[in-house]
Amino acid sequence: MQSEISRWIAESRKKLDGNGLDNSDLDQLETLIENQRPSRIMYLTARSINMRSGIVGWAVFVPGEGPELKLPSDEPPYESVLEAVADGWRVVQYPINKLYEYKDLENDYVGFDFILEK
Repeated sequence: MQSEISRWIAESRKKLDGNGLDNSDLDQLETLIENQRPSRIMYLTARSINMRSGIVGWAVFVPGEGPELKLPSDEPPYESVLEAVADGWRVVQYPINKLYEYKDLENDYVGFDFILEK
């Protein structure tokens, strides 16, 4: 969808130079924006707060497809958070290290949850 909006902007700039931009062009832009796909949310639980560390858990939520989170497959969708970011996902919540001090527990990796949006 973003490429369609980018294409609309490029075409409209040409029209501005020639005084050809009108209300129908703005209506077209409005339609493009309204038809954008809703954002997807992905939870990635990593082995540490390092964005290069491996993924130990994940879930994806797509608005409009029900309230439950869905596992995309048996294998993590990405090897690391950094790989997801390289694929266009944006980090909207980063784990805070001081919140996850599980010194006396065996599950000290739990809690390194990154929330991403695309």
